[in-house]
Amino acid sequence: MNKFFQWFFSPSSSIKDETNSFYLAEQIIELKSRVSELEKENRELQDLVLEIEVSLKSQIDKIHPVIYNIQENNKGT
Repeated sequence: MNKFFQWFFSPSSSIKDETNSFYLAEQIIELKSRVSELEKENRELQDLVLEIEVSLKSQIDKIHPVIYNIQENNKGT
């Protein structure tokens, strides 16, 4: 138990805590930058999907359906 208190209150333990704090801060900064990159990629992908949708709709609109001239033959009977 005495060794634990010596280790905990020793100057090297405060250095370890600072290292851990800096490590956590660096991880938070890295995660924030990664989130911003992913948000940017997400916006780009949404734009690409919208472009594909518009292109597909325009191609579908160019297709003319075949119109069959079907008339009812039972008009007089």
